[in-house]
Amino acid sequence: MNAKELLLNQFEAFHNNHWFVSLENSLVGLTDEQAAWKETQESNSIREIVNHLIYWNQRYLDRFTGESPSTAKAENNQTFEDMNGEWDWKKTVDRLKEVMAQWRTAIEESEEERFDEGAYEDRHEEWGSVIANLTIHTAYHTGQILYARKKQGSWNVENGVH
Repeated sequence: MNAKELLLNQFEAFHNNHWFVSLENSLVGLTDEQAAWKETQESNSIREIVNHLIYWNQRYLDRFTGESPSTAKAENNQTFEDMNGEWDWKKTVDRLKEVMAQWRTAIEESEEERFDEGAYEDRHEEWGSVIANLTIHTAYHTGQILYARKKQGSWNVENGVH
């Protein structure tokens, strides 16, 4: 399996449950109120986690595709905020799905050599490694979403993990 196939396999896991609940399935049936819920003031809501994922995945997608960043540079703690100024949960989920679909398309349309190219000007790390870390980052936050849903009692075990 080459880097492109491996990365596409990882992106497929975001759309369909495999070894873990997919990002997409982790958000199924979630209401606006549930998305805004916080266990403690210090914890992040699901909405904030999703905004964080949108920010970083969009920012790196823009870089990978050679586009100018569509979001202003922000400190990591700011990325949990709604960067578009609206807290519409459905639009937020749709935006996340759109970004992840764009990533999948960008990977599919790239030549294998693209994943061996450097992702940064100031240090050496290949795009294949950066994208793999983005997928791990997304899986990590998907686990946080599931944990929050279980704590608030909004997780339906028919969607995966008990």
